[in-house]
Amino acid sequence: MSERQSNRRRFLQLTGAATLAGLAGCSGGAAEQRQTAGATTATETNSTTSTDTATTTPQDEQNGPRKGDDLPKDTNPSDGYPPEFDTVPEERAIDTSSYDTVVREIDETSVEVPLVPIEDAYYWYARGEARFVDSRSETNHDVSHIFGSVLSPAPDGRAYDPTEDWNKADRVVTYCQCPHYLSSLRAAALLNAGFEEVYAIEEGYEAWLDRDYPLAGSDTSHTYDVRTIDGKTSQGDANGTVWAFHPPTGQVEATKIDSDGSYTLELRFVQVDAQSTIQIETPSYAIQAPLGEVTSGTVTADTGSSVPATKTTGTNSTDATNTTSASTNTTNTTSTSVPTNATATGDTTATTNTTSDDATSSLSDPWQWNS
Repeated sequence: MSERQSNRRRFLQLTGAATLAGLAGCSGGAAEQRQTAGATTATETNSTTSTDTATTTPQDEQNGPRKGDDLPKDTNPSDGYPPEFDTVPEERAIDTSSYDTVVREIDETSVEVPLVPIEDAYYWYARGEARFVDSRSETNHDVSHIFGSVLSPAPDGRAYDPTEDWNKADRVVTYCQCPHYLSSLRAAALLNAGFEEVYAIEEGYEAWLDRDYPLAGSDTSHTYDVRTIDGKTSQGDANGTVWAFHPPTGQVEATKIDSDGSYTLELRFVQVDAQSTIQIETPSYAIQAPLGEVTSGTVTADTGSSVPATKTTGTNSTDATNTTSASTNTTNTTSTSVPTNATATGDTTATTNTTSDDATSSLSDPWQWNS
């Protein structure tokens, strides 16, 4: 950890900035990328009062960097912090105990994850007071991501994951586009691994895009098409996880199965068309079919062709638990200190090439499913 980050953490601790007293839980789910030993089993016990779709967002009037600004170069891309910005939001108190939470089952452990509102997440971001984790796939990350964030796909990250070198006392914020299913799964896994203060962005990455907050990637102006998949599985799979992924590029989406066995997946995949092969897995079945087919009717075990399951879909959760606050968080008054070491001006457009649809995956760190 750099001297800047160490000093920030010490300052926050001395001024009484709160950390979570115990392991909290997160919501979200996605496939492992080059998964390390031991698959994480993830299910959701219930959702909170928060909405499941990104809301129309008012303009954020906080001071701070925006997309299109002449942003400094990120000289340490593996730390999850953005570089230091010249303009930052004014100091204000943040009451994290008021946040909605979701509960996820990680390796048969219930983990409660607080959902941070987008404006609070940006406040921490612009002031350099949180590390940011992209819980989506490498393909999505390459197209666009929060400037300064690291790739660590839900739920278990990847081989040589950047979070492995982070101080577990540091604040971490995860994000995805669904708006927070994958990100809360990743957050839950991090909390279960010993991180003390992890949040998932409540409104998701779409809210970040809507507000023109800083981005990096090969196509930061990309418009994401939403493709909806409605499906049905056994009622015994209720509260488990259903996964959809595009094997050539490793893009993944996941959501909770409803009490009657129905589910709805909203895909924001890139580099796909109606003929692209999509694999869908529930605890009861795994099928492959063209995207056009799975978006034109109700997906069941009889859709497309049956294939071996490659993803751990988890077991059913038991008693539902509604939570409306993160009880282990306390009121946070953030630091007035702003990092001072300047960095060189840089272009936030990545040069990473993305793969073409249905070609053999050539990702530098391809997804690896359970076998």
